[in-house]
Amino acid sequence: MKVKFINQPYWPTDLLEDSINDFIKDKKTIDIKYQSDNQSALIMYEDEKETADKPVVEKLKEEKADLDKKIKKLKAFLNNDEKLSSIGKEQVNLLRCQLETMEQYSDILWARINDLEG
Repeated sequence: MKVKFINQPYWPTDLLEDSINDFIKDKKTIDIKYQSDNQSALIMYEDEKETADKPVVEKLKEEKADLDKKIKKLKAFLNNDEKLSSIGKEQVNLLRCQLETMEQYSDILWARINDLEG
């Protein structure tokens, strides 16, 4: 939640109203407190873009964190010659391809997060 204070004691009421309406047009308004004696308004709001994108960004961050843990485990597995010798060459090759794809996927998630956060 954010707050905006508008104080225009010498403005006519309609200009203050226009100023308030212009400010809130692209925001999710939570509440507006108005004082007529000094022509001021306190606006509590959320930015529509921030509100809409935040859950997506949080989900993407969680997804990337989970994926990065799996990447770390797979790298550790692929660096363990003893474990690799028990699964066969084709499986090792497929796991290396899987790792490369997972790393590309992680990079894409990072780019999406970066884009959404501006």
